[in-house]
Order: sequence, then C-alpha cells, then structure tokens
Amino acid sequence: MYMVDVRDDIMCKTRSGNKIYWMLTSEIGAQNFELRYIEIPPGGKSSFGQHPHEHEIFVIKGKGLWKGENEETKELLPGNAIFVPGNEVHQWLNASDTEPYGFICVVPKGAEAESKPPCDWK
Repeated sequence: MYMVDVRDDIMCKTRSGNKIYWMLTSEIGAQNFELRYIEIPPGGKSSFGQHPHEHEIFVIKGKGLWKGENEETKELLPGNAIFVPGNEVHQWLNASDTEPYGFICVVPKGAEAESKPPCDWK
C-alpha cells in the first residue's frame, strides 16, 4: 500500500503553466497506469495537440471546456468524466476568469514521463 497527499511536494508546472501533481506513478510500483491531479489557473489552457496514449479525466472543481480538432467544445463540470482516445486532438481550457479548474487524469504508465518531477520549467 502507498499513500500520498496532494499537498506533498509532488507538483510541477506544465509547459502551458498549469500545475500537475503526480500522485501515483511507476516509481512507487504502479504497473499499468499513473494518476495525476491537474489544475489550470483562471483563464488558462493546456496545449492544443494529440498524443498516442489515451486519457481518462474526472473533473473535481471549477468549470472547464474540452476542445476538439474541429473547434468542437464540451463543457465539463465537477462530477463529469471524459475519455479521450489516443491520437485524438484535444485541449483543456478553464472557462472561468476567477476559479481554478481541477481534474484527475489517468494515463498509461510512462506516457508523459517528461513532465514528472524534477521539472526544468518549474
């Protein structure tokens, strides 16, 4: 058994300026998936692109948008879950100018290892 708290020093900032907390990773023995908590500041967004791996998202707080390849958007609120298949173009946007947008994101083991601590752009 392994336990971690989001308040522990496991935070990096993504290249887009968002906070990413690596909570359960291959380094502690996770063999298949890695669990992160991502928080996008008011008015912020992730990069617009695609990856070969899938994402499973569960919204915890705030109001966000998922944006797809053809400028299609879906509103995301706390309690919503979304599956993004590998290679699907996407972006996460915070739809609020005052509140952070936070969500849990599960990816396959090693899928985004370049953003794990220690981060060069911290």
